[in-house]
Amino acid sequence: MKKDAERRKVGGVSANALVMPIVVTLAVLHIVIISVIMMISQSSASLSGIMRDAGTQTQEATSLLAGSSLLSETSSNYVLMPTTEQGEVNVNPLMSYAQELSVDRRPGDVLARFETYDIPEEALALIREAAASAEAMMDAQLHAIELMRSVYPLPEAGPLSAIPRVELTEAEKAMTDAEKTAAARVLVLGSVYGMNKQSVSQNVNACVEQLQANSGRLSAMASRRVGMLRQILWIVTLTIVAILIATFATLYSQILRPLERFVRLIPEDSPLNEKRGFHEVRMVASAYNDVLNRRNALDDILRSAAETDALTNLPNRYRFEQYMLEWEEKDCTAAVLLFDVNYLKRTNDTEGHLAGDRLIRAAAECIRDCFGDGEEGNCFRFGGDEFAAVVKHCTPESLRFKTRRFEEMQKERDLSIAMGYAYTEDLGKTSLRALLDEADRYMYAQKAAIHEQAQ
Repeated sequence: MKKDAERRKVGGVSANALVMPIVVTLAVLHIVIISVIMMISQSSASLSGIMRDAGTQTQEATSLLAGSSLLSETSSNYVLMPTTEQGEVNVNPLMSYAQELSVDRRPGDVLARFETYDIPEEALALIREAAASAEAMMDAQLHAIELMRSVYPLPEAGPLSAIPRVELTEAEKAMTDAEKTAAARVLVLGSVYGMNKQSVSQNVNACVEQLQANSGRLSAMASRRVGMLRQILWIVTLTIVAILIATFATLYSQILRPLERFVRLIPEDSPLNEKRGFHEVRMVASAYNDVLNRRNALDDILRSAAETDALTNLPNRYRFEQYMLEWEEKDCTAAVLLFDVNYLKRTNDTEGHLAGDRLIRAAAECIRDCFGDGEEGNCFRFGGDEFAAVVKHCTPESLRFKTRRFEEMQKERDLSIAMGYAYTEDLGKTSLRALLDEADRYMYAQKAAIHEQAQ
């Protein structure tokens, strides 16, 4: 309702408001004029309806993906972190999971609404495939939650009671707690789950493309109908040239001109001007901009998820490879640093993986605090206990200052991190890849020395 209210505020004069003045002014030809203008108005309204329906259908399709992603994220968070740092059951992800289950965008609900729409069979088949994959994901999530529930009992009261229960097999009931936890993680993090998740994304995006293509075809038909009616109107204007020239000029500036610009901008994925044209044209622009913003937001979410390490919020190894490929500066000083967290395996074995995760996060914060630039995201997590940083426009003195600060911060935070770095005064004479290899050798040499001292 709020979004609809915002659309009604786009302003502009409705094309229907011109009907009565034209009828009064062109009394002699009022039958022809009224008929033609009403048909043009209906065609314009039909065009607005096509775009509005496309927006609604696209929103429904993307809501399936958004809901599936939220259920996947919350269930995975619970499986990965079933307890808080205080040792209590981590019910917050499941509260969000239960709340999302109550929202009217479950796969079956979305599919039922899509089957009532007048859309191509190809688009309906894609949304069916996406809904089936989303249902499979939910089955795996509920199964994983039930396995974790048998290890970490949940309160039955409140929103958590809305989460459907799954009957465990006798073999699953006989598992140890560690086996149940491992099985739950395979359910929500395994390859089958990943393929279903990818299927939802791919099929929803493909369905959206089909819907947009279909709406474009219907819009073209409506536009051609408007064009034909306008030609008839031109024949009538021969008898009242002066009046209809002014009328046509108004129609051209308020409908044709904006639509012509829309045709050029839409293939470029550029936003449309909502401040020009009749109200119906602005409504078309508003509806399109809404769809474009939603798609861009979804692209940003997917891109961020692909390039960010979930545990530390640092850019991941994929982003590091992109960073090196995108590097354009040649004649500048630069240093590449590699880090390896010591004793992570011992921490995991003696204190548990949650403690290991805390150690990883603490190491990431220490590296970012000492070597991060705060803007470009120059610190990265390779995976496991390995990190990297790239420092541009530095000097040997500034690097020594940063490394001393890094060593002091490790002592303050009770951390042990092996580090190696390579520096060049002219990046044009070498490459980041060469600096990375050199830093890797120094880092492993320091790590070996640290472990040798520990023995």
